[in-house]
Amino acid sequence: MLSILIPTHNFNVEKLVVELHNQASSCNIDFEIIIGDDFSNKMVYDSSELIKTDQIQLHRVESCVGRTEMRKQLSLKAKFSWILYVDADMIPEGKKYIPNYLNSIQNNPDKKIFFGGYSYPKQYSDKSRLRFRYGIKREFKSALKREIKPYRNIYSGNMLISRETFKLINISLKNSYGLDLAFSGQIEYHKIPFKHIDNYTFHMGIDNNNNFLLKTKNASITIRKLYDQNLINSKQSKLVWTYKLLKKLHLVKIVKLKGKLLSPLIYWMLINFRVPLITLDFYKFYHFCKK
Repeated sequence: MLSILIPTHNFNVEKLVVELHNQASSCNIDFEIIIGDDFSNKMVYDSSELIKTDQIQLHRVESCVGRTEMRKQLSLKAKFSWILYVDADMIPEGKKYIPNYLNSIQNNPDKKIFFGGYSYPKQYSDKSRLRFRYGIKREFKSALKREIKPYRNIYSGNMLISRETFKLINISLKNSYGLDLAFSGQIEYHKIPFKHIDNYTFHMGIDNNNNFLLKTKNASITIRKLYDQNLINSKQSKLVWTYKLLKKLHLVKIVKLKGKLLSPLIYWMLINFRVPLITLDFYKFYHFCKK
């Protein structure tokens, strides 16, 4: 019935595994949980717990392969027809997380993928962090709002997908940030029926400002490469939509010039101050155009 796959690198997933195991067990279904340890240098799961049940497995690689390749390897090990991918730094928001997904399968037999969405804990200690603010304002959306522009709101860190569908649309790309958009592009290309639902996971791994900006820069560069390779379009990315608009208006060169002059200042402001998120938008767009 259900293979729960958790890729991780240096992030302990014991709390997540216990919660998912308890919920799946209460549903009286056949299931397995496979943890994909991407060559971590710290313990991600207590291996002594594995002997207590045959429903939990640990798959470890001997060199770092990245989340995309790890997902592929885990999908090949999965034995059930539905795959639930949960990122290591997630935790289900409620106790009906697994039942909600099972009900979605039953109530929507034509759908091949379900996206539950991301949420952020209200009790998080450092709400001034840029990553937290971005998550609250840009990622935390109801299913109704995500459905308005469904391809732009693909968050695969909380995703239920049929195994055969994953094999069809998962493409091998060099691991980097921003690849959810490539996944979204394949969903559109293959016309896969999918649905956004309100079945959130809390995003617990909130990067500090330096790390978040580095990931943001790398993601913007990746998105440009995906666009140049015709793997995504404006349905997947607002950066692409904005770029095409400004290109028509012959304003891209001005943005690149302004960005080159202002980028160090913008970076400093984003690191040290609670500036409006539109400042981050310009930072992302500059690195998208920078090529």
